Amino acid sequence: MAVDKARLLRALQADRKSAEPLKKTWDMKRLEYISQFDGRPYGNEQEGKSAIVSKDIKKQSEWQHAGIIDPFVSSSNIVKCLPITFEDAEAARQNELLLNTQFCRKFDRYNFMAKAIKVLDREGTVVIQAGWDYQDEKVTTEVETIAVNEFGEEYLTTKEVEQVMVKKNQPTARVCRNEDIYIDPTCEDDMDKCQFIIYRYETDISTLRKDGRYKNLDNVSKSLGAGTYDYDYRPQDETRFQFEDDPRKKIIVYEYWGNYDVNEDGIAEPIVCSWVNDTIIRLQSNPYPDGKPPFIVVPFNAVPFQMYGEANAELIGDNQKIKTAILRGIIDNMAQSNNGQIGIRKGALDQVNRKKWLQGKNFEFNGTPQDFWQGSYNSLPNSAFDVIGLMNNEIESLTGTKSFSGGINGSSLGSTATAARGAMDATSVRRMNLVRNIAENLVKPMLRKWMSYNSEFLEDEEVVRITNDQFVPIRKDDLDGKIDIDLTIATAEDQAAKAQELSFLLQTLGNNIDPEITKELMAQVLDLSRMPDQAEKIRSHQPQQDPMQEQLKQLEIQRLQLENMKLQSEITRNQSIAEENAVDQRMKTARAMKDEAQTRVLHSKADIEDMTFLQMDAGVDHERALDMEVIRHKARLDERAFEAMQKDKDRAQYTTKL
Repeated sequence: MAVDKARLLRALQADRKSAEPLKKTWDMKRLEYISQFDGRPYGNEQEGKSAIVSKDIKKQSEWQHAGIIDPFVSSSNIVKCLPITFEDAEAARQNELLLNTQFCRKFDRYNFMAKAIKVLDREGTVVIQAGWDYQDEKVTTEVETIAVNEFGEEYLTTKEVEQVMVKKNQPTARVCRNEDIYIDPTCEDDMDKCQFIIYRYETDISTLRKDGRYKNLDNVSKSLGAGTYDYDYRPQDETRFQFEDDPRKKIIVYEYWGNYDVNEDGIAEPIVCSWVNDTIIRLQSNPYPDGKPPFIVVPFNAVPFQMYGEANAELIGDNQKIKTAILRGIIDNMAQSNNGQIGIRKGALDQVNRKKWLQGKNFEFNGTPQDFWQGSYNSLPNSAFDVIGLMNNEIESLTGTKSFSGGINGSSLGSTATAARGAMDATSVRRMNLVRNIAENLVKPMLRKWMSYNSEFLEDEEVVRITNDQFVPIRKDDLDGKIDIDLTIATAEDQAAKAQELSFLLQTLGNNIDPEITKELMAQVLDLSRMPDQAEKIRSHQPQQDPMQEQLKQLEIQRLQLENMKLQSEITRNQSIAEENAVDQRMKTARAMKDEAQTRVLHSKADIEDMTFLQMDAGVDHERALDMEVIRHKARLDERAFEAMQKDKDRAQYTTKL
């Protein structure tokens, strides 16, 4: 990267100086929050009087911490990737598997979330730096190879080959100290408008050499003797310890992530630049694919148009001061009382009995028991305890944390069941708001950066574990797509309420629904109860049949089959009988029709014989015979006449020819 490094360094250092006023203003508030959180003296203490400080802010933080961190560490699959379009469905599934593996299994999420939430609650703002952790080592392995002997024959042999084995290749994140962050003062509360972030950290020459990305380390090493320690930097242990040897001596590095016109073309490009004093040790383009600084700034209680947020001390700091004043007054009152002192009326004891009394032996005295006076603590007014109770109520109402100090409860809002439920709902709403703030402003942006880093730095293929015996390969090329990230988080109260509702639903339904639905509802109850192993057993459980019950079922099936066969045979027999009856019916019908035909034939013969007899008796046959004879005679006459006419015609034709 060809650039005037001296001019570049002056410009970047000028950016740091321009960010210092905002940083100092924030540091003053932050140190005040820390002082109140740790319960440090307020500065108005007097000698001989109580200097106690009521650590209500720290106590509320401890009560609140477990409820806030639990939703992020209780489940092994809290990341849900939702596709924006239909084509992104497979990429969403791959990203979901990969991000769950990276965040829940490979990443130390408990300690990370615990530290981030502690800093967020204590100082009002937490800054997270996302990055990529890559480690490899060279190993020597034996591989098979083909060699040729002196006779030209090929044979297998082995040889040692040096290979690079990747030990770690995954995204990472760490919590930064707020005092080491310089933010662009012009970005207000929008990180997308932030032109630069400068991160200051302490390291040594040996660590920088191992990293391999830093140059000009020899110049830095030569200047160690002249003193390169930044006295504006305050180490966490408040010491100025330095190693004697140069490789381990601590140095302060300023790392600039932002936009700068290094090409002098009028367009600012994303770069990263690190320097020690006036020596640039790293200068390159932003290596991350999104081109943005790898930092996430999360406010605890956001202030409009400000990047930094307010801590719990801003809300309950005054209440802590009031309780501190009351407690100091109570302790001073009790300390200045004459508790334990005993007074005796003069003359009640002589010297001998006085000595016995001082030695704890039996003694004799003159007078009455009222001659002996016993000192005690001064009585405390009830108003002091009323004010302490009032402060506890207000503190717990503001933080939404219910402790065992008798603070916020149902009676404080009304002695009814509705009031008690309202108190618990208010606590849950406040806690859920804090959880959502961390999820939306810390975890989701971090996972989005991880998702973009995966598409750039991940190996070509990554194998992730789904269950104890199921592994899925994920290819880097399959991760591209438009994907939205969601988190399945809920407080313990929300999950308990859902589990109770599902349990009530199971009791109501009983055995009236499909067993598969019952099994799924039971598994969901176990999931909500943070028992994923038992839930998986319920889902994968296949009921084992009792051998006797199984045999009885088989016998019952056989009995039903036999009964079915019996019914089939009876149906077949009935059908055969019905067919036989139908045949008989048809035969009887045919026989009846035959008899009717024969009867008609007999009737016809009788009619013919009767008609013949009547005709013979009336002479019909004789007349018919005469008529026939007349007809035949007439026919013969006509034939003869026709022949005669034909002969005359033929004769006439012959004569004409002649």
